[in-house]
This record gives sequence, structure tokens and C-alpha cells, in this order.
Amino acid sequence: MSETSGFGKMVSKLGALISEKSAVEKVADNPELMAELLLLVRMSFADGSVNAPEAAAFTSILGRELDLDADEAGEVLRFIDEFGYETSSAQAAEVLADLSDERKREVMAHLAQMARADGSVTEAEKILFHATAKRLGLE
Repeated sequence: MSETSGFGKMVSKLGALISEKSAVEKVADNPELMAELLLLVRMSFADGSVNAPEAAAFTSILGRELDLDADEAGEVLRFIDEFGYETSSAQAAEVLADLSDERKREVMAHLAQMARADGSVTEAEKILFHATAKRLGLE
């Protein structure tokens, strides 16, 4: 009987693995998550280029803060590039406007982390940060 229950647990775990969504599927199914990631990508490019510390910050936020598989960062970025390129930063912020204030502050903390990742915050990064905060009703 214990072998059967052990086997049942194994089958259950395998089923969960098989049915678990990829990071891209999670992003595609969640407009708020897509909007936040789009803003993070825009912040990483706000100073004109993406460097290694900014890429590392994005991957860290993806895995640690947003509970996505950080190993899938490349696929997530390709998805955002393919499906989010026509979405402006203002439109992305509007998608987040109905989040709780706590969640809005988390989004802003992620944007600040991205802006500071390379050791300096440019004027373009400050503008994006404050414009987003204003659109979220936090300024």
C-alpha cells in the first residue's frame, strides 16, 4: 500500500510538472505582468543601452520577485519584443493603474532597482520613473 501511495505521489508530481506553464505562458496570460515587464525592459533601455548589471537585475527580478523561471529570461524578452513593441510606456502603466497601492509600490521598486542596476541613474530613467509613478497615482 505504501508503494501505491508513493507511486501516486510521483505521478502527481509528474503531472504538475507537465501541466506547469512556462514563464512566457504566464506572461501571456497576465496583462499586468506583461505591462510590468515591458516597463522594466523600457527602463533598461532608457539610458540607450543594456549592460550586464541591468540584464542581471532583470533576471533577478524575474525569478526572485515575480516568481518566473529566470532561466527563461531570453524567451520572455523575445515574447515582449514580439508582442509588446507597439505598447507605449504610458499604455503599460495604464494597465497597472487598478493594482493595489502595495503592488504599485512593488512595481516602482522594481523599476528603481533596474534604473540603479548599472550604478547611475540617467535623466531618461528619472523621467520614465516619475511618469510611471504619476500614471499609477503615486506622485
